[in-house]
Amino acid sequence: MSPHAWQELKTGIDILTALAALAAAVLWIKSAWVEVWADGQTQPKATNMVISKNGRLFDVTGTAQAQSRWSAYAAYAAAAAAGLQALGVVVGIIIARSSP
Repeated sequence: MSPHAWQELKTGIDILTALAALAAAVLWIKSAWVEVWADGQTQPKATNMVISKNGRLFDVTGTAQAQSRWSAYAAYAAAAAAGLQALGVVVGIIIARSSP
């Protein structure tokens, strides 16, 4: 590969790294804000803890499960960002060693 092609590859990896990091941030914010309401339930599930919050039924167990799911998605995005960043470092080393 030419030095220019390596540099283009590095730029592409850097862009993907930034996008993955941004996705992780958005997903973790979603995880912090998610709430599961049980207002439409006629009978709460036996396995879920439901409380009254501001006159509405709030599903504590369902909310914790949803937060866990969104946090897992965020962790996958963060892992992708870390892997891409490591790949970017390797490509940067290749560029530095191939330059005259």
